[in-house]
Amino acid sequence: MRSATVEPMPSFNLDALLVFSKVVECRSVSRAAELLDMPKSTVSRQVNRLETDLGFKLLRKNTHQITVTDLGEKIYTHALNVLAEANEIRTLVEGSRQEPQGLLRVAIPVFVGIDFAARVGALFLQRFPRSRLEIRLVDNEIHPVRDGFDVAFGVGPLQDSTLIARQLFTLKCFLCASPAFLAALEEPLTQPGQLNKLPFVDPGLHGHSRKLVLSRGRRRHELSPFIRAQSNNFQVNKQYLLSGLGVGVMPNQIICAGELEEGTLVPVLPEWTLDPVDVYMLCPFQLSFSSLIGAFYETAEEIILENTEFSQQEGRAYRN
Repeated sequence: MRSATVEPMPSFNLDALLVFSKVVECRSVSRAAELLDMPKSTVSRQVNRLETDLGFKLLRKNTHQITVTDLGEKIYTHALNVLAEANEIRTLVEGSRQEPQGLLRVAIPVFVGIDFAARVGALFLQRFPRSRLEIRLVDNEIHPVRDGFDVAFGVGPLQDSTLIARQLFTLKCFLCASPAFLAALEEPLTQPGQLNKLPFVDPGLHGHSRKLVLSRGRRRHELSPFIRAQSNNFQVNKQYLLSGLGVGVMPNQIICAGELEEGTLVPVLPEWTLDPVDVYMLCPFQLSFSSLIGAFYETAEEIILENTEFSQQEGRAYRN
């Protein structure tokens, strides 16, 4: 009895799989080549090689755009897991204690703060002398893959399955205003609904709908205040509030601890709390095991811990 012939499994190169994944993410050979720092011809050759090895067409290209075949989409989904496992193996082989090295591109929102970015960057570079760091302060939402960063800070729940999110800290905010602004009101500010009739200084952290939600126990009050001024920099907003331009949102007490102590800013509706804002560090799935990114995350965590301890000390001093 003749035995059945077993067709060999198609072989493929991991580097070609990585290049293919980058082209799918960017929907552009040119952009993928730029992010991978390789010639456009090499990117095209790697994708063609993968298609030849597998025996199927994965991409459709024309003069205007690139589309992915159904099989290409399925292979891309599995490729993310394959590349993540490959990166984990590489990390294990290199050794978890190997000194991080190379260039790291990081996007940090302006609202997180120049001081935080400077302290994290300086400590990271001092601690890892073989690393290089490029930090960009941004005022819009950044996607690491699309915008060419290794790491980006973001708020809210993760919406993209190609990214890995690691929570860094929770921003707890409160309402405040200048005593002069409050004294000029026709009636004392005692209820959340009154905020709808007052000018508001907004940091833009609580979504694009401009809905403000205050909580008190199980009670929740949704507001739509009149946005007189908006800035994603808390120092700018603080100056607006000190100038008596309205009621506004400030983070904890660390940004305005001195003003609270001096009485130039006072809490508004302190028994009502704002929804906290979770801040994450985002990176592409295939870079999630990078020792360079891991080292940056640990450095950022350390600075956050120092800020938290300092804030708690300032808060105790203010209450006393």
